[in-house]
Order: sequence, then structure tokens, then C-alpha cells
Amino acid sequence: MSHEHLSADRARRYDKAIDPSMVQPRLLALAEQAATSAFAVPEMIDGLAKGLEEAATLMRAVPIQEGRLLEQGIALLAGSNPDLLALTENIRLPVTPAALQLVEMNNEAHYRRLTLDADTGGRKGYTPDMLVVHQSKRLAYVVDIKRTLGSYEATRIADLKNRMLASSLVVPDLLYKEHRRMMVDEVRAVIINGDGQKIDIDHGIWPLSHLDHLLELDGAGLAIEWMRKQFASAVERNWKAAVRQLADSYTRKRDGGGDRQSRAGVDFGLTAATLERGDPDAVRAASDPDTSGGSDDDSVSVLWPAAGFMDTELRCFQ
Repeated sequence: MSHEHLSADRARRYDKAIDPSMVQPRLLALAEQAATSAFAVPEMIDGLAKGLEEAATLMRAVPIQEGRLLEQGIALLAGSNPDLLALTENIRLPVTPAALQLVEMNNEAHYRRLTLDADTGGRKGYTPDMLVVHQSKRLAYVVDIKRTLGSYEATRIADLKNRMLASSLVVPDLLYKEHRRMMVDEVRAVIINGDGQKIDIDHGIWPLSHLDHLLELDGAGLAIEWMRKQFASAVERNWKAAVRQLADSYTRKRDGGGDRQSRAGVDFGLTAATLERGDPDAVRAASDPDTSGGSDDDSVSVLWPAAGFMDTELRCFQ
């Protein structure tokens, strides 16, 4: 796994900056924990051996785990700025029809300083990933962290942003009542989009690089990007170890005269080397019964989704 260091030589824009020597080990620990808790080698071996459904579950879990990791990493960095308060637990903000109507019919700049009663009930609510409060500026951000907005249509993004803005109207009252009479004069809503697509800075859809501005910490965005790479490296390391161990196990069974048909899945004629490369073309060719040559060769069989896993799910980290 790569251990490249965060650069500390870039021009500073804020009074405070990330200290790589202090932050890097903690971010690395978060990345390793996220990888090993969900994608440890034994769990990967078990998933691959059980079949298509289990392998697909492994693939779906990667972006989910990465999204949680982003939240943890950003919250950790927020602690590097003593002026910030980052709230991440049990935050449910009410969204009333009146607040939604106000948001939909007015420019955001016209209601940023308005406050509604936080005790107002309602069926609808919104739970942000965190509230970031700049205490000296009396400024708060309602933050939603997305690994990607790739699957979001424009109407869905607009609906999310409207709910965030409507819920932000109760934040000043909530902070005053539930957080030791903390006072803020203005609340903004920001979506942090991890893949850097569909960015709209003026309307609160920011890339990871804008974490520097959100946290007023030079190097915050670079630090989170570095952490993502460590997570990807850890998952890939465990993946390759699982493939090798599974391949060795199958080879031992074959050489020992075991019953190959008792293995889970279908024999697609894939070698361990092909699996580690994650070559989709090789996978498709091997899965075709007319071209794979059946099960009389010396290759090791593993279910089809395994070979495409790293290619499709981890490309986003590179």
C-alpha cells in the first residue's frame, strides 16, 4: 500500500493548516479500519466462494463504506481547527411546509439570517451528515456528504438542496437551546460531492478541494483525497490476498483429486492472475461456454463478478 506523504509546501490561504505528521496516521487508521471491518480477507473469500449474490453484495458495500469513511475523515479534520464545532450525532431537523415554501419562493440570500422554532413539529425531516459551526464568525453550515451525485437527476438534487435549506432555518434556535446557548447569525447549506462531478460552487455543491474553505484549514481537501487512496489500496490488497488464497485452495483440491463439482459457483476457466488484473474482457471470454474450453484446463474457477470487482468499483479512487 502506498504511503506517499501529504504535501506541506503548498501556499497557505488560511491561518490554520493541516499538519500531515499529526493527521496522516489518524486518517490511515480510519481507512484501514473501514477496509478491514467490511472487507477482511476471510469475509472476501467467503463471499466469493458462496456465489454470485454474495460477490455482488461485496461490490455494493464498497461505495457505502467509503461514504461513511468520508464523513469520519472530515469530522476528524474539523477537530484541527479550534474555532470549529462539528456536530455529527443524532441531528434531525424538522422540515415544515412553510419553510419549504419560503425556500422555493425566495432567493437564498434573503433568508439565511432568518430563524424558525426548532420545536416545530412536522412529518418531514432532514438529517444532515454534520453541522459545522464557525464560532467566532457565528456562521453555521448544514453539510451533506456524498460519495457521488452521478445517479442523481437534477430534480433530485434540487429537492435535496431545498430540504437542506428549509431545515437550516431551525439551526440557530436548535444550537441556542441544545448546545449551551451557542449563537449563530447565518446558516448555509453545502453538499460535498466526492467525485467532483455536477459541481455548482455558487449554489452549494462543492468538490472535496473546497473542504479547505468549509473547515478553513489549508490542505483539508488533499488530506481526504489521500485517505481515500489509502482505503482503495487496503481494499485492493485484501482482495488480491483473498483471490490468491482461494486459488491456492482450489488448486490443492484439484491436485489432491477432490471433487471439482462440489465447489461453489460455476467453472468459468479463470486464472488467479486474470482475477487480480480484473480484466473484464478476459472475464467475459472465460464465461462464454463456447470459448472457455470447459473445465478440463489447469485454471482456477471463481465466480464471474469477482474478476470485474476491482475494475468497476475501485476505478473511482484512482
